[in-house]
Amino acid sequence: MKKFVFFTIFFILSSSINVFGSTNLIGDVFTLKNKLFSITLPKKFKETCEIKIEKDKISVFHKDSKKAGFGGFAFGIKAYKYPADYAVLPGSRKLGELVNKRKWWGKKCELYDIVLKQPTDVQYDYTKGENPPDSYKFLYDLGESAGINITGVKGAIYYNGRGTKGEDLYNDILEKHMTAMKEKWDSTKLEQEQMSYMYNLTDKIGYVYYDVNADGIEELLIGEIAEGNWKGVIYDIYTMVNREPKHVVSGGIRNRYYVCDNSFICNEYSSGAKESGVRVYNLVENSTELYPQVSFKYDGYTNSKKPWFLSYGWENEHDKWENVSEDKFNERKKVFEEYKRFDFKPLNEF
Repeated sequence: MKKFVFFTIFFILSSSINVFGSTNLIGDVFTLKNKLFSITLPKKFKETCEIKIEKDKISVFHKDSKKAGFGGFAFGIKAYKYPADYAVLPGSRKLGELVNKRKWWGKKCELYDIVLKQPTDVQYDYTKGENPPDSYKFLYDLGESAGINITGVKGAIYYNGRGTKGEDLYNDILEKHMTAMKEKWDSTKLEQEQMSYMYNLTDKIGYVYYDVNADGIEELLIGEIAEGNWKGVIYDIYTMVNREPKHVVSGGIRNRYYVCDNSFICNEYSSGAKESGVRVYNLVENSTELYPQVSFKYDGYTNSKKPWFLSYGWENEHDKWENVSEDKFNERKKVFEEYKRFDFKPLNEF
């Protein structure tokens, strides 16, 4: 595409180059810039994409797919002042933080989360084949690495990865756990501090950082250093809510938590010799809420001859349990049996 045509498309999509931003082609790269940040893309992709620049967002489209009426959205980078504004939006992942150091009278520096936006449905011409064309896939893959090509503009500074890594987020929480272990807090004190009573029963406690809900921000998981079926068991989960660490849930011997390979949280529980089960949850982004997905219950008290039950509702007295065959029970349950067997780092090495 000729340079004149590219800028004409940009002008139409952006409404005003002077208000929202600009493009600049230098050497082997071209730079897209708005009022807060710029992203740099390889020159070879210039002919395959259309660009939309807004004051706080830059979107990249696959030109042929868009022209054919399939959307063509490949990825976008957007700045958000408040995590709650993007946490519930599918296809969003935090890349880092931008500090706008430009100061006006009576105003402080502004902090933004820089978020990668990716399509959640098919945006290429799927009638021509199941797989996307290479030119679309290349643009989509560029989004995966876009964080390293972001730069703040006009006094704003971008910090790639900031606000996403556990080692930068949960130090105070780990310090408190270290104190609890050293001072041997009793169960009452642990409960008051929203910590598992298990720290009274074992000193083999470790921790790991893992992005449970795939929002780009790591959670802190504290559990027991063990082997076999107990390997990967979690006693406390912490997450970030509005850029602050918050406690999600505590577990114990009969109420254990694990992370599934597919990023669900599984809660194994036992209520007696004839009743046990697994509850499967999503951790809601920017929240401590565990949203129930499905539950499996072996309940010989309710039905000794056919004790297998499924539920797709809330975990409370209003659950509607479906009594199913053993084969159906095991078939559904096996999807959630691949737990992450974390190698926890010993807490005393923090």
